[in-house]
Amino acid sequence: MSKEKVMLGVADIMKKMGIGRDRAYEIMKSGEFRSIKLGRRYLVHEEVFEKWLKGERLSK
Repeated sequence: MSKEKVMLGVADIMKKMGIGRDRAYEIMKSGEFRSIKLGRRYLVHEEVFEKWLKGERLSK
């Protein structure tokens, strides 16, 4: 079984984009892609985030 992450958190977004925590939260809450809030954590599916990052159109 693979140990790869499927869901990305704010820290993962920070690393991938080279941005700070406040900006990462802004992006996660922006509604530009579907993310979920689980307790106090915001999560986005890795595939959804990667498509958004490449500028591909996302269906909501």
